Amino acid sequence: MKLGKKIRYIILPVIVMVSFLVSAVYYDVYKTQIIENKVSSLDDHIENILLRNKYELVYLKSYLRQKIDSKEAALIFNAKERKEVLAAPYVTQFLNRFIDNDSRSNNIVNDFVIYNSHGELIIHVNTQDPFAEPVLKKQTKKILERVNDKSTDDQKIAQYYYFLDDTKDADSHRKFNVIQVFSPYLLTSKQFYDKHYDLYLVQAEVNFDFIETEIKRLMEAHHGYLQYKLTAKSDITEKISLTSTPFQLKDNDFYQGGFGSTLLDIVFTLDKNYFSENLNNILMKLILLNIAIIILSYLLLVWIIEKQIILPITALAKSIKEVEATLVVDLKPLTSNDEVSDLNQSYISLISKINTLANNDPLTGLSNRGSFNEKLSSIVHLNKNSETYIALFFIDLDNFKSVNDTFGHDTGDRLLVVFSQRLTQTLRADDRFVSSDTINSIARLGGDEFVILMNGLPSVEAIESIGKRICDLFQNGFTIDNDKYDVHASIGIAYSNDTINDGETLLNQADDAMYLAKRDGKNNVKLFSSDIKEKMDKEKMIETELTNALNNNSLFLLFMPAYNTTTLELKGYEALLRCPALMDIDIGPDLFIPISEKSDLILTVDLWVAENVLIKLEDLVKKTGFNGFLSINISSKSLRNDLFYTRFKQLLASYNVNVKQIELEITESCLLPDDQQAITRLTQIKSLGVRVAIDDFGTGYTSFSQLVHYPLDTLKIDRSFVKNLHSTPVGKKPTLDIIFELAKVYQLEVIVEGVETEADFDHIKNLGCDIVQGFYFTMPRRWSEVVSECGLLAQTAKNKD
Repeated sequence: MKLGKKIRYIILPVIVMVSFLVSAVYYDVYKTQIIENKVSSLDDHIENILLRNKYELVYLKSYLRQKIDSKEAALIFNAKERKEVLAAPYVTQFLNRFIDNDSRSNNIVNDFVIYNSHGELIIHVNTQDPFAEPVLKKQTKKILERVNDKSTDDQKIAQYYYFLDDTKDADSHRKFNVIQVFSPYLLTSKQFYDKHYDLYLVQAEVNFDFIETEIKRLMEAHHGYLQYKLTAKSDITEKISLTSTPFQLKDNDFYQGGFGSTLLDIVFTLDKNYFSENLNNILMKLILLNIAIIILSYLLLVWIIEKQIILPITALAKSIKEVEATLVVDLKPLTSNDEVSDLNQSYISLISKINTLANNDPLTGLSNRGSFNEKLSSIVHLNKNSETYIALFFIDLDNFKSVNDTFGHDTGDRLLVVFSQRLTQTLRADDRFVSSDTINSIARLGGDEFVILMNGLPSVEAIESIGKRICDLFQNGFTIDNDKYDVHASIGIAYSNDTINDGETLLNQADDAMYLAKRDGKNNVKLFSSDIKEKMDKEKMIETELTNALNNNSLFLLFMPAYNTTTLELKGYEALLRCPALMDIDIGPDLFIPISEKSDLILTVDLWVAENVLIKLEDLVKKTGFNGFLSINISSKSLRNDLFYTRFKQLLASYNVNVKQIELEITESCLLPDDQQAITRLTQIKSLGVRVAIDDFGTGYTSFSQLVHYPLDTLKIDRSFVKNLHSTPVGKKPTLDIIFELAKVYQLEVIVEGVETEADFDHIKNLGCDIVQGFYFTMPRRWSEVVSECGLLAQTAKNKD
């Protein structure tokens, strides 16, 4: 599913959910507010009615007091007291008080009656019906009875009494009445009167139609959803206390509130359905508004997301697909400051890093094998039939593995990095033959192997000078931060102008030249030629014949005797390996052993020699009682191979031989100064009980002070020092003598090999060397000759006994 469609599917339900959630919250708040406002309005109406009632009662009392305390009322009361006939003018003047210009005064009292304490009518005024007869109401009658009842302890009569008349009008409304007790002879009104006073009662029927009007208005305003109920509480009361009850929601989903007094309670009931119509209208408006907001928000968000996110991402995805299709990075950095721009930049960076990793060596930053092969293939075809030369330099660092083994891989990696930097600087230094266009690739193929591909070089001499300049980086070793490492370079160079059209051929030729440079010595440069080709073919032939001889078990051993220098007593033999197929073409171990060391073939050869020497020794001891030693030459590559120690230990356990009769010869070139790995390996071999000898001593770089660290028994002095005995200047001590003297200081047995003349032997004998070997005494012997010689010696010794 496309990202745009996913976003649409996501944002639509989110917008709908958020919109309806907000609307629901708004509706709930608005609904609550509407109900609260309406209920509050009802409470205000009831409170207003209540306040109006309080005001009307106060006004009523003032009104009644005004009528009673008037001059006209006093004249009427005096006439009654004197039992005179009331003068018409007095009554008329009193009536005129009720018929004044104040419309409020005209309507407040419907019926006004004054009785004396005996219930006799004093005056009657009815503002609604002039012909109406006065009626002594039962509540008034009860008050008169209390006034005339002198037998009770209660001597107090209140100033006011209030009651509802049971008589109802056509609208079934009860009439509100007030009884005011007063004494016409007291100047001021009192809250309570004693019964012995001459008291009068005013019975006034009050017109409180405004209450009914307000209630009716409320009913009409609420469209029948508001009902009320009037409940009488007391027949008559001395005090009127008015209270209101706010509207509250009851369990039956109705709102109830009202007001009341000591005479009655009025309870209003509002049906909740009253709010439904208003709320439904609001709800419908909210739904329509929601739909509009959802549509507009959805379209707006889709447009914004499409413009700000989808289109940039789509453009980026399209560019990425083009990169995948064409393998050409053509992405441009985006100027916007957002995540899409970051993603674009990250992809550009990632592609660059991938290309770097794909084409460059992660350690040195040089090109890697894949990148080099591409450039090699293309440049060979471009240079075909050119007047200039293509040159391929194959560089292998000699003794680099020893740096890793001795100083650790971190040091080895550091050496590779520094060499890469110096190599690049050297090639790009000022040179009239070399320019940025000339160098097509500087690459690390892996390990300590480097290649340089150059094009447009003018001559073979220029090519060779570049190779020598690279060798100069390793003059007297390789130095990093004042630390010198015994590392050198073997460089093979292949070049062409029009005879090579295959990059692989050029690489193989440079590789072949490099191996010949390595074999001929350290820090050496070799240019590939037909002679090198012949040598390489010869080495491959030798390796093939040696492999076939191992498979066919056609190898055999010769044995070079070793004699006591003083007595010429036979001390032992050195096993010498021979290959019949190679002997037929005059190739000996001095050639095929170094060739076998270039591969793991040497381990098989050394183990074959070791096993066959053990077999021969076991047989020789059994047949002749031989008690001398048999010496086995071990290559440097086998010495550093863990498998050799393991397999050699197994071989010693497999054959019934005295391990002290086995001597392993290690060439001095195997050892390096402070070579901890070599020390460890020799210590392991020495722990098996065999003797250890260092062969060809004096041809390497090991000093006597370092020999003490190695577990050695014997020192074999190289034949080259024997040949130089007679060329030593007069007065100078021969090197052989010096080596012998130092060896004795270190308590090492000394064997001198290569003795070929009597003069050589005499010098060595006079020097006091322990054992000698050489053609002066005998040529190497076959095994049958060894058995015969040892048997004869054994028989001779037996005859002497």
